[in-house]
Amino acid sequence: MSSNLPNLATYMRFIGLIAMIAGVIYCITIIGALFGVPYIIMGKRLRESADAFSSYNSSGSVNDLNTAIEKQTKSFFIQYVLTIIGLVLMVIYIIVMISILAGGGLF
Repeated sequence: MSSNLPNLATYMRFIGLIAMIAGVIYCITIIGALFGVPYIIMGKRLRESADAFSSYNSSGSVNDLNTAIEKQTKSFFIQYVLTIIGLVLMVIYIIVMISILAGGGLF
């Protein structure tokens, strides 16, 4: 397990950074900020988890492992909620588009 932790931490830091950058880009608009702020928080939690995994790899402390898993769980929970919201919005969009097309279009 300890041979995979450095790679895992590296990947998590990168994905966390990308999520934070995406969050900042989303925050350019007011509506986008509704999704951008959670993305920034998600990326921050993922990077904190990566740091805790690195600490656990060097120290072997159970506390570091608990912190890493706790931060990773929070990050994935935010991603879980955003995914559900995105799916609901996509279904609403499809229903609206089918209604418009079935009604003869916009004109």
